[in-house]
Amino acid sequence: MRRERYNHKEGSMKIIILLFLCLAFVFCGKTNEPKQEGFTVRSPAFEYGQRIPAKFTCNGENISPEIVWSGVPKEAKCLALTFEDLSARPRVITHWLVYNIPLTLKGLPQNVPERAQLPDGARQAYNWESRTRYMGPCPGNENHQYIFRLYALDSRLEEEQPLNAGKVVLFIEEHALARADLVGYYR
Repeated sequence: MRRERYNHKEGSMKIIILLFLCLAFVFCGKTNEPKQEGFTVRSPAFEYGQRIPAKFTCNGENISPEIVWSGVPKEAKCLALTFEDLSARPRVITHWLVYNIPLTLKGLPQNVPERAQLPDGARQAYNWESRTRYMGPCPGNENHQYIFRLYALDSRLEEEQPLNAGKVVLFIEEHALARADLVGYYR
C-alpha cells in the first residue's frame, strides 16, 4: 500500500487561507444594520467601487459630491449619512456625518456648506477634525476604501447643539431600520 506524504507547506497554506476567510467573515460580513431591498444610495460623480474623483478630495476642491437615494422605508422618520475611511488604522475615521435628514429630500447637493444646522433641517456632526463639514479623502500614497452609508432611522435625534460623530453613530446603531452603501477608492 502506497502512503501519501503530507506536504507541510501545502497544509500550512490551507490553514492560513481558512483563517483569513474566517476573519473576513467576522470583520466584513457581520453587520448590525439591516439591508433593505430597493433602498439605495449613489452619486452621479462616481460609480460603486470606482475611484472618487480628485475634485472631492484634499488634492482637489475638497467639496462633498452630490449624493442621491431612493427606496426609503415607509417606517423611517429621518435619514443619516456617514462618510468613513475604512482603511485608516488603527480605527475607522469619520470624514462626514449628516443626520436628521428630512424624508422630503431625495439627496444632498454637491458642496454642502460648513455649518452644524443646514437650511433643510438636517444637521452635521463634528468629524474627526472637529469640524461640521465634509472632509474629503486624503490617504497619501496608499489606496484607501471609503464608504458613504445611508441609514433610514426610526427616530430623530433631538439635541440642539452640534454633536460629535461618535454620539450620533451610537444613536444610529440603536435606531437603524435599513442601510445602503456606496463604496469608493482613492489614492
